[in-house]
Amino acid sequence: MALSVLILAAGKGTRMNSNSPKVLHHVGNIPMIYYSINLAIKAKAKNIGIVISKDATEIKNFIKSLSINIKLFVQSNQLGTGHAILSAKEFETKSEDLIILYGDCPLITVDTIKKLINTKKKGADLSVLGFLSNNQKEYGRMVVDKNNNLSKIIEYKDADKNEKDIKFCNSGVIISKAKILFSLLNQISNNNSAEEFYLTDIVSLANKQGLIVKSVYCNEAEAQGVNNRQDLSEVELEFQKNKRLEILDNGVTLKDPSSVYFSYDTEIDQDSIVEPNVIFGPGVKIKKNVLIKSFSYLEGCQVDPNVVIGPFARIRPQTVLEHGVKVGNFVEIKQSTLAQNVKVNHLSYVGDGKIGKNSNIGAGTIFCNYDGNKKYNINISSNTFVGSNVSLVAPLEIGESVTIGAGSTITDDISDKELAIGRARQINKRKK
Repeated sequence: MALSVLILAAGKGTRMNSNSPKVLHHVGNIPMIYYSINLAIKAKAKNIGIVISKDATEIKNFIKSLSINIKLFVQSNQLGTGHAILSAKEFETKSEDLIILYGDCPLITVDTIKKLINTKKKGADLSVLGFLSNNQKEYGRMVVDKNNNLSKIIEYKDADKNEKDIKFCNSGVIISKAKILFSLLNQISNNNSAEEFYLTDIVSLANKQGLIVKSVYCNEAEAQGVNNRQDLSEVELEFQKNKRLEILDNGVTLKDPSSVYFSYDTEIDQDSIVEPNVIFGPGVKIKKNVLIKSFSYLEGCQVDPNVVIGPFARIRPQTVLEHGVKVGNFVEIKQSTLAQNVKVNHLSYVGDGKIGKNSNIGAGTIFCNYDGNKKYNINISSNTFVGSNVSLVAPLEIGESVTIGAGSTITDDISDKELAIGRARQINKRKK
């Protein structure tokens, strides 16, 4: 079966009250449209297409950054979901089956899509994903029988009072043979209150033509779409809830799950412990038996087994903490590699550096890596001791088994096994 996925992302998103396209607002620290693209990949779609508006430069740039083979289609005028799909007419001949997804619905799972695909395999010509809801949001209402046969979908704008009382609502996600879908779309009109071409009108048409139309259930949270900032916050909360469960199921201890925030790609191995109020930005990989203490912020880093971080530590991108490293309170590390058993326990900044195994960086040590124009590297070899309140002025090469006296400002390289002291000599004078 040549499966294709078409993602609709041409909506104006005016209710977001934003200068950015709606689908580029972040959920889990990545634009929400990423999740629909990733879902298409997980569903093993042979072809992936996205319908965008004519002025969607930012969306184009994001898609390009993913380095995924995606075909972009332009909907010249926003005349409804049916019209948007017709903008991708090329998919009629390139696809056997076609799934319609939405760039602003980031929580749908691959298991749900598999259920949709299975109804198609069992003989449905068209299947629509729906959910039960007790709230009064403006969802389309789905009319089904006890065998999940779907007779019609009524847009909320066009529903009467009784129809609005229906609890089974339309997610908009469908699967159909591509030729059937485009044939039905060519028959719909915009004779409705919004003067738009509704995708939902194909359900009634399909039934009139004797086609088999089925419904598939998912939970309401999974089908949540984003229309405004409140929706965005609700989707983010649901994403975090799901990610926390994933992390817990992986054998990780979260002391207070609701206070820990993850990104879409956070990875933590078993028997690691995360204390309350920790934030994981994008690109964090944590190995086994790591302890991350409260109020720490990590992004773009690799943390090897048996590392202790925090409390109040900031680990920035391109940082590697090797086995047994200890990073203590009020320490910031950026674009640096700390080898095995390195200790940076207090009030320090390490940037653009390499620190060899078993070295100790004293409290208040600063890597002075920026001269106001360019950044430079500092390399410290193994078994070196840096005393408290030391300023290391880059570029520097510091040898093995070196000792640097407290309060020093180091501007020159230091060879192996040397003692370096770079401070004024203390002078004591008797008071008059």
